[in-house]
Amino acid sequence: MRLVPPEDADETLAPRSSSPATHGATALAGEATLRPGALFAGRYEIQALLGTGGMGSVYRVRDTKLDEVVALKLLTLHGEHAVERFVAEVRLARRVTHPNVARTHDFGEDGRLRFLTMEHVPGTTLERIIEERAPLPTAAVVRLGAQIADGLAAAHEAGVVHRDLKPANVLVDEHERVAITDFGIARAVGRDGGTQTGALLGTPYYMAPEQVMGRPADERSDLYALGVILYELATGARPFPSETPMGAALARLQACPIDPRAHHPVDPGLSSVIMRCLAREPQGRPASAALLRQALRALVGEAPTPAEPTLAGTADSGSRPFAPLATGEGALAVLPFAYRGSSDHGYLGEAMAEELIDLLSRTRGLRVLSMGATRRFAESRDPAEVGAALGVRSIVDGTVWHTGDRVRLSVRMSDRDGTQQWSERFDGSLQDVLALQESLGRRVAEALRIELGAAAYRYAAPPEALELFLRARRLLRKLPLLAGEEAVSQLDRVIELAPDFAPAVASHAIATVRAWWGTEGRPNDELAERARVSVTRAQAQAAELAETHLATSMWEVQGGGFIAAARALGHALEIAPTMAEAHQYLGQLQSEAGRVTEGRERLELALELDPTLLQCHFSLGRIAILEGDHERARAHLDALWYSLPRPPLPAIVMRFRHALFVGDLEEAAAARDVLEGIDTETGQGMLQLAGLAFGETSVAEAEAIFAAVHGPRANTRFAMLMRQIATELYTLAGAREHALRELTAGAESALIDLEWIRKCSVLEPLRGDPAFARAERAVQRRAAAIWR
Repeated sequence: MRLVPPEDADETLAPRSSSPATHGATALAGEATLRPGALFAGRYEIQALLGTGGMGSVYRVRDTKLDEVVALKLLTLHGEHAVERFVAEVRLARRVTHPNVARTHDFGEDGRLRFLTMEHVPGTTLERIIEERAPLPTAAVVRLGAQIADGLAAAHEAGVVHRDLKPANVLVDEHERVAITDFGIARAVGRDGGTQTGALLGTPYYMAPEQVMGRPADERSDLYALGVILYELATGARPFPSETPMGAALARLQACPIDPRAHHPVDPGLSSVIMRCLAREPQGRPASAALLRQALRALVGEAPTPAEPTLAGTADSGSRPFAPLATGEGALAVLPFAYRGSSDHGYLGEAMAEELIDLLSRTRGLRVLSMGATRRFAESRDPAEVGAALGVRSIVDGTVWHTGDRVRLSVRMSDRDGTQQWSERFDGSLQDVLALQESLGRRVAEALRIELGAAAYRYAAPPEALELFLRARRLLRKLPLLAGEEAVSQLDRVIELAPDFAPAVASHAIATVRAWWGTEGRPNDELAERARVSVTRAQAQAAELAETHLATSMWEVQGGGFIAAARALGHALEIAPTMAEAHQYLGQLQSEAGRVTEGRERLELALELDPTLLQCHFSLGRIAILEGDHERARAHLDALWYSLPRPPLPAIVMRFRHALFVGDLEEAAAARDVLEGIDTETGQGMLQLAGLAFGETSVAEAEAIFAAVHGPRANTRFAMLMRQIATELYTLAGAREHALRELTAGAESALIDLEWIRKCSVLEPLRGDPAFARAERAVQRRAAAIWR
């Protein structure tokens, strides 16, 4: 697909084809005439035509609902089942999240027109770069080719094969960031709408021999296409010269490609890599996109780490040795756990190990061997022997101890040289064996996921950096409300020592968002910018990690981007289904935005996965308060209050509000007294505002204090919280109009707390007022939109 030159972009966007639809209700993209300024599908404002191709026309549009620029492709679909199959392909493509893959957003219909929305990547196509600049220097070829390989590695890990990779489907922005587009579209829009063997799917110049012969395409077919692209970048020519595209496709079935050095003085190493990609048989090509990327980077002096395989060392054998999780080549062996206890429950050792294997195997980027492969090592547990026999570098072993009704699980992870990397103990009850198996399995999987993620990158960071990273991660997990700045400081040092240490980059994003509120307990502009920069860096350098998507969701929530936050949390849990923090954050969002039952269950799961995750008590306590279960509410608030060295400001405010909800002024006064010890502007402001409930602060004084507390520096999330507190206090003070004004302002902005509006007992005097009803409807619409 060619980009429309800038000088043509603002002209009338007339279609290149006006052929009528020929397959029932389907529509040709060419039937539409989309002009700049027009609103398409009631949502997308047309800005410019970007290009046209066999699968439709692409426009740059502004999504008026989200106020962001995206690419919109009108699609040419044929065949009775084409739409259904295309939607299935889009669903697969959406699983791919990587900086070098243009994100697929959604599939939609407007009348007879079908369209796809994607990330907009401003720039040009690789096709144009080849036409205007090839042959390129080796460094430039490697820089572009390695990014394409990175994107393919992420897609293949998600189970998505492109099948039509070509320079026209690769975009390059002004910073030379590469983004692959159109994953799965070629398969979905074949002439008959089908994908059966025998159909030619792809562009002939870039088809692998197996595609030309009508055989199934797999990941190595994409690597063949990348080989052709590298050939063109390095030489400015094609490996099989022919007068027709099909002639070039058929030539590869009968002849070998011309050596790139016959066209141009190409670096011998680069020439060798290209020729490997163009092997006629798939097994002769690199075993994976990750291996190809390493081989390319090695050409410019970026040698693979000791943990990473080399192209020459593994391509022919097809083996998949252990490598960093970021490459999708991780491998792990879980041995049957030893059992110590009554023979009646001797099955528990193997059952626990099987549950752990099942849970770990759902983690993207991690390959876990089956129990069938490891069962023979139940007696001989020597890590060196297991590692050598199974081709893995990390081995998980454990012991199940059973005494009476109690079960203890001791788990450890060792390197193949016998060095123990991690160990931990977990306790449970035998009352429900299946529940115990699932519960302990989830907890072990989550604890192991974090340690294994760090271990996988251990060759990318010195020991000092690894130690600091693990210390910072534990701080973030155990003292999330208090340890933000300390964790940021430690992670700054880790990144200084190892700039490419992806787990630290992702964790730094989480830490900076948490520290954004600062010591005063309110957002700060300088800290907000630091968090934004850190999250953006994580998205670019560590998009394969669940922590990056968690940080993204946390950032989006602070700005009121709840739909994007929910989407990011979905990505995090796709990558790491046992990630406690992602479950906690999603549960909090659900419990506020109209899905309280699901939210409670998810919060309880998060607490089960990580009993130290204190934020769960905050959200579960809030649910109990609103439901009138004050005994359960107090239990959660106590757990939050007494588990920390000092109660943080949010916990004090929550206790104060709970006391007001139940009409316990003595308890409210006690909580207010604790506020006197919070020597910050926000803490002292809240102390004065609390006086509204006791008649000690006037409404006029409160208005000034509210303005000072959340002020112009407050982010959206903080502003909504302050409006909720103001609504409650004004209601208690009898200032009905002030309360309705704050509620209305929140409802018109970004308030999503539907449960609070519906169930907060303090708001009872406001119910029945038309303004209250309007506010509730507005919040209900906003909450419902999150889950669509």
